[in-house]
Amino acid sequence: MTEREAIAYIESRSLFGSVLGLRTIGALLAELGHPERRLRVVHVAGTNGKGSTAHLIAETLTAAGYTTGLYTSPALEYFNERIRLDGAPIPGPVLAAVTERVRSAAEAIVAAGDAEPTIFEIETAIALCYFKAAAVDFAVLEVGLGGRLDATNIIPAPILAVITRIGLDHTEYLGTTLTAIAGEKAAIIKPGCGAVVTAPQPTEAAEVICKRARIVGAPLYDAVQFPLTAIRRDVSGQRVHCSAPPFDAFGPFKLNLKGDHQLENAASLLAAVQALRDRGVAIPDKALLKTCARIVFPGRFEVLSPKPLTLIDGAHNLDGVTAFVQNVRAYFPGNTVNLYLGMLADKDVDHCLAKLVPLADRITALTPDSDRALPARAMAARIRAQYGRPAAALPTIDAALATLDATPGVLNAFVGSLYLIGKVRTAFCHSRRFH
Repeated sequence: MTEREAIAYIESRSLFGSVLGLRTIGALLAELGHPERRLRVVHVAGTNGKGSTAHLIAETLTAAGYTTGLYTSPALEYFNERIRLDGAPIPGPVLAAVTERVRSAAEAIVAAGDAEPTIFEIETAIALCYFKAAAVDFAVLEVGLGGRLDATNIIPAPILAVITRIGLDHTEYLGTTLTAIAGEKAAIIKPGCGAVVTAPQPTEAAEVICKRARIVGAPLYDAVQFPLTAIRRDVSGQRVHCSAPPFDAFGPFKLNLKGDHQLENAASLLAAVQALRDRGVAIPDKALLKTCARIVFPGRFEVLSPKPLTLIDGAHNLDGVTAFVQNVRAYFPGNTVNLYLGMLADKDVDHCLAKLVPLADRITALTPDSDRALPARAMAARIRAQYGRPAAALPTIDAALATLDATPGVLNAFVGSLYLIGKVRTAFCHSRRFH
């Protein structure tokens, strides 16, 4: 099997849909010899910030000298980036070899009467097999959807369960209230869990997480105990300060991520580091500071170019869009905003538009690369009908890039689904027009 054949096989699994539950992934991992066992796992769930927080924790562990696996979703530009070892994407030949093994196991369990594994179950099995073969010291796993029935929750009790900020998203699967959604996500807190870390939460969600931690007897570390304040900020990042010990001893330090929402994610990192230290994991201060100063998270409020001034952000739900709007106003006050947006049809499009449309001076709709996408023409028509604002619809990303405005004081901002933002990033970085 080649790398191309491996990715084609993985993508073919999408035909079997997305089925929540642990029976099939359990059978698949049993056939593979249970690679999920004996891994020290940091398990990260949440609505917003889980990708950033997972990357921050993984990079800090790597900087501290630990061999660290990281599994996240979805891919921004290419599949291999979702499965990393010490920051490096899984190599193509290794992906091919592991995928071939997982395919054989999948065929075996189907022949024995089990269901066809879904694409996410196949991907999760590949990641776990890779991490076991690499004998990682830690595996940082980002939940795909929810928590309780997510394929990643097949793992035994993690050394750390991390819950990032919870909001209303995927309500058709997880419930329509914060309490219900928090219950699904807090299910990654299992008996034997070493500790629980939570980001600042709405009251209803916080109560659920606290109760679950208490039931399983896991100590709780709340990021609100490690508040971060931005002292200075610009498009290169921010200088921040933590007012709580032991991290107050750092004084001001650099956080190479922009926005107030990243202060929350960094506070969750501090809470996670403290929890791991209390469990005997040695993490030097210099490893933590190195990560904060150097972390790069593509596609999240990322400036691609100063001229034409071009920004991309994968804000795809109401909380994310709210943070995006706040950050644009904070970092680019007074700029004219050319907004390019594309969302999935199953998202809370109307409430997101209520935040985005007033921000924009010019609006262009694009279609994300997903069968769940809201077509650009439908998005533009909705904006015209509901807000009486002109809105264009363009058929391709290249067509959108051709309309970027390099006039000083103009911000060209792409926002929405990661299925759009990843393609924009790839097209922009490979376009001769901007190099």
